[in-house]
Amino acid sequence: MLETEKEMQKILTKEYGSLIGKMVHTIRPLKESEIEELGWNGLVGFNDIPMVIIFHDGQAIIPSQDPEINGPGFLITADLQD
Repeated sequence: MLETEKEMQKILTKEYGSLIGKMVHTIRPLKESEIEELGWNGLVGFNDIPMVIIFHDGQAIIPSQDPEINGPGFLITADLQD
């Protein structure tokens, strides 16, 4: 069952609303120890660069291929207007 746009916005705001207004401090590849901690040993392919985006307050985002954190993911950037 598809949720309405309003319901999806409510879910996204609850899950990720704490990111609104934050400033990115750095973007870097994950350290080997971080890759191991996530259980991604052997899952990182030739073109994969597991990364972390760290905000000024220390909160971070690590892209994952799915909610179960089965492997590193990627971000798509675009210029969108609200």
